[in-house]
Amino acid sequence: MIVVENIILALKSIRANPLRSALTLIGISVGIAAVLYVVALGDLTQQRIKKRLESMGTNVLLIRPEHSHSRGIRTGESVVSLKEADAKDILENSPVIVATVPTMDRSGMVEFEDLNWNTRITGTTPQYEEVNNDVVVAGRYFTEAEMKQRARVCVLGATVHEKLFEEKSPIGEAMSINGSMFTVIGLLGSKGEGWRDPDDQVYIPLTTAQERMFGQDQLSSILAQLKSADGYDEALFDIETILRRSHRLRPEQENDFRVRRQDFFLSTIQDTNEEIANFIIIIALVSLGVGGIGIANIMLVSVTERTREIGIRRAVGARKMHIMIQFIMEAVILGILGGIIGVVGGNIFNNLNIGEEAVLLWNWVGYSFVICAGIGIFAGIYPSVRAANADVIEALRYE
Repeated sequence: MIVVENIILALKSIRANPLRSALTLIGISVGIAAVLYVVALGDLTQQRIKKRLESMGTNVLLIRPEHSHSRGIRTGESVVSLKEADAKDILENSPVIVATVPTMDRSGMVEFEDLNWNTRITGTTPQYEEVNNDVVVAGRYFTEAEMKQRARVCVLGATVHEKLFEEKSPIGEAMSINGSMFTVIGLLGSKGEGWRDPDDQVYIPLTTAQERMFGQDQLSSILAQLKSADGYDEALFDIETILRRSHRLRPEQENDFRVRRQDFFLSTIQDTNEEIANFIIIIALVSLGVGGIGIANIMLVSVTERTREIGIRRAVGARKMHIMIQFIMEAVILGILGGIIGVVGGNIFNNLNIGEEAVLLWNWVGYSFVICAGIGIFAGIYPSVRAANADVIEALRYE
């Protein structure tokens, strides 16, 4: 019964000063809403990155030409060092690599009817579909026969399809790539977000890219698929040994190529996002701390205003503990009310800004109420102790 009476008294006190109470609740509610937004956005980002990682080729290494150096300083230009023969050499001489896929990509303009779009043109082989874990949602990928014929056929990424064809099926349509006409034979499903849009590209046979489009045989990269992730170190050793030998590099010379896991960039982005999210949560918690100071302030004002009431309660038999519990309860209720407003407001804000993908994380809702109750307790301790230790005679004389 004492707890119920304290709750009723606390609610009456809050209702008696609505504006002051509302201003105090704003700090708590904004802090909670900010925490929920950051957590929801971080969770959504992690899900997208995880989906993107799963959609990438499994156990795949990315081999690229190394950057050139001038007077010991690395420049932005790549050394022309990779050829199709390198991909074949790696496949033939490394027991832990089961497939290699050469690729050549350049920026180019694609056009269909009155629409155009600047995208990435990627020349590759039919094995790219399997190694890179692509999914053809309409039509098909190009074949070995079309590779030999240097056929003018292409497969579109989801972004290019959207920009040029909108909702129309592109299969069988003729479109221009850098001024040359190609027939669209396939459409890939969306692979989601990455360090650059993986859906914003057009795939054509490697031989077509080398001999009909760009007039050169240098590769942009080689994808090397491993038997299993356990062979990563052995594959690195094999690739370095094979390429240094085929490129005739002397022992004192540095590699003219570099090898990375294909998920390297996304993993870096994932780690960076986690660090940023943690930093913003700390800022939001600081906001909650400021809200706690606001609660402590309002409780001190309340103690001063109710000095006579405190004196009367002490005079009729209330103990110091009763007085302390009363004011701590008021502070806790202020904190919890701020938490409720923050959770509701944060959920509405998330739905408006994130959309249907927004998920209410119930564990963080629970954490929010625990945090708010804790802030209320700490914010109410000093005012409650001050109220409990007030001199009864002086309190009864207070006007």
